[in-house]
Amino acid sequence: MERRTRSCVDWDWAPLRSLLFAPGNHERKLEKVNSFGSDAIVLDLEDAVAHDQKDSARRVVKAALPGYSGQAAVLVRVNGAETGRMEDDLRAVVSPNVDGVMIPKVDRPEVLIGADRLLGELEDERAVEPGQVRILALIETALGVARCEEIACSAPSRVVTLVFGLVDFANDVGFDLTEDATELLYARSRVVVAARAGRLRPALDGPYLGLHDSEGLVADSRRSRQLGFQGRVVVYPPQVEPVQRAYAELDEAAVERNRQIVEAFEQAEAAGSASIQVGGLFVDYPIFERAKHKLRLFETLAVHSGQSA
Repeated sequence: MERRTRSCVDWDWAPLRSLLFAPGNHERKLEKVNSFGSDAIVLDLEDAVAHDQKDSARRVVKAALPGYSGQAAVLVRVNGAETGRMEDDLRAVVSPNVDGVMIPKVDRPEVLIGADRLLGELEDERAVEPGQVRILALIETALGVARCEEIACSAPSRVVTLVFGLVDFANDVGFDLTEDATELLYARSRVVVAARAGRLRPALDGPYLGLHDSEGLVADSRRSRQLGFQGRVVVYPPQVEPVQRAYAELDEAAVERNRQIVEAFEQAEAAGSASIQVGGLFVDYPIFERAKHKLRLFETLAVHSGQSA
C-alpha cells in the first residue's frame, strides 16, 4: 500500500498566497516546482499539456507525486468534466500523496457534486483518509460567473474555495486584459463574494501574465488582495516571492494597531462593553473580529516564512 510522504495540510489556516503551476508532461519542471517556496504546487494535466500528450502526462504526474516533501500543498489540475477526461484523470492521481485537485471550467453545481462522490469512492478504495483530497473549483466562463453563488453555496465540504480563471474568462466574454484590470472588476468581485457566501475560504485569483513586469505584478496583487482574494495562481517561478509578499505584508504600524484593537476590545468585553474607541476608531464586534483575523493570519504567515511575529 502506498504511504503518505508528507504531513497533512491544515486547510483552515495553511497559507494559499501562491499556487505555482508546472506542466504535467515535463518531468524536469515537475522535479523543480517544489523548490521555489510557493504555498502550493499544481501539477497541470489541462491547458499546459498538448492534447496528444494528456494520457502520458497522467503517468508522469502519478510517478512524481510521492517525491514531494515540505509544507507546500500538492495539487493536480485535471481536465474539465466537459472533456470526458476528468474521471480518468482523477483515477490516475488520487493517492495518499495528493492534497487536492483543481477542477477547471466549473459552470454548474453538479460538476463538484459528481467529483466529490468519485473522490470519496477512490479514497475508500485506496485507503486514503476520507476527505483528504480537497477540491479547488475554477470559475472561468461567463456561465460559471453567472452561477458562482449557486456553485459555492451548494459545494460539498471537501471544496476549499473558488479560483477565478481570468484568462479563460476574458477569452469567453471576448475582451482584452488591460494593465489596470478594470474589465475584471465585476467578475472578480462576484467570485470573491460567492466564495464567502458559501462559507468557503477566501477566493484565489488568476495569474498575472506580464512575466517580467514585477511592479505590475505587485500592484495587481495588491488590488486583488483589497478585493478579498487570499492569493493567486502563479505560472512563472520568479513571481512567487513578490506575490507572497503582496498578499501577506502587514507593516509594523498595522500589526501594532490591530493588537491594540484586540487587547482593548477584549478588556472592554470582559467589563461588559462591546463598543469602544481605540485611537479615535470606533470598534465593535466586526472590527474586533477583523483585527483578530489579520493578526492570526500574519502570525501564521510569519511562521511559514521563518520570520518572527
